[in-house]
Amino acid sequence: MQLTITEIAKITQTQPNKTSDTVITRLCSLEDAQEGGICYLTSLDKSDLLKDLKASALIVPQQAQDKDLPFAGTLLYAQNPEWSFILLMKYIDALRTKHTPGIHPTAVISDKAKLGQNVSVGAYTVIEDGVTVGDNTVIFPQCYIGKDVTIGKNCYIYPQVVIREDCVLKDYVILQPGARIGADGFGFTFHDGRHQKIPQVGNVVLGNDVEIQANACIDRAKIASTVIGDNTKIDNLVQVGHNVHVGQSSIFCSQVGIAGTTEIGNGVILAGQVGLAGHMKVGDRAQIGAQSGVMGDVPAGQTYFGFPAIPQKEAFRQMAVVAKLPEIYKEFKQLKKQLQETQQLSFWGKLKKLIGR
Repeated sequence: MQLTITEIAKITQTQPNKTSDTVITRLCSLEDAQEGGICYLTSLDKSDLLKDLKASALIVPQQAQDKDLPFAGTLLYAQNPEWSFILLMKYIDALRTKHTPGIHPTAVISDKAKLGQNVSVGAYTVIEDGVTVGDNTVIFPQCYIGKDVTIGKNCYIYPQVVIREDCVLKDYVILQPGARIGADGFGFTFHDGRHQKIPQVGNVVLGNDVEIQANACIDRAKIASTVIGDNTKIDNLVQVGHNVHVGQSSIFCSQVGIAGTTEIGNGVILAGQVGLAGHMKVGDRAQIGAQSGVMGDVPAGQTYFGFPAIPQKEAFRQMAVVAKLPEIYKEFKQLKKQLQETQQLSFWGKLKKLIGR
């Protein structure tokens, strides 16, 4: 990284507080700032950290123009410092991951496959008959692309990804290492005393700007398509079952498991290790808390938590009661003892009255 303050201001859409020919050589966090580095500050409440900050440049909120911040380096004013810093990260990442188009000599590519312009194919990758790859797509080493797969433009397919036959990737899709797209759905029927396999003859369709992270698995449909909508992001080790339909801009965190034929709306968030039982609907903008088990439909805009998952406020009330169970049980035993003593006294009192007669 070798960028001047002027270049950085243009990339980050920020305004520097002074003219500077300083060259920035690294990205830094506030906790690990170094000479020649640039970092960002989201809130002026943390300005006390700046006095001893060793960074050479700092992106700060726009309102800092009216403040006298104790920072010796160059300040860059931004409407959203975090986003400006992300723009710089995107710029650097694009340089870092830039690939020279070309086909490695060890790649095995069918003469019936069609590759667009500026496509890169890495070592030992296999591309089968009928595959179509769009312009500027990068396929890293050791990938397998099955028959009649369609891959759009500007996609990144990282090492050891498998995309099985007939699957469709639209534009700007990212598949992180080890992702599996289009493996058979888990479909069996018990017949003649054995579990018999049901052929999975559908496919997977990944929309524009979808990212599937490392070792996640998206199963092909039994019939028709398993669909992941535009801009949806799926974390490591997530399992999406056959015939699942996911809307746009949803996020599934690590180790989520979604059973087959589930419909998930737009903007849904599934936190880590959430399990969905299948044949159910999750409405738009719903959120499911970590490690929840969802057994039925979730209405749009609701936040659910627990096992079985229920509205979060109710779940938290139940948890509060459960936390008090030892105390409640202790009080119950005391009350029970008091009741027994009262009953005994009452019995002897009645007996004395009878004897007295």
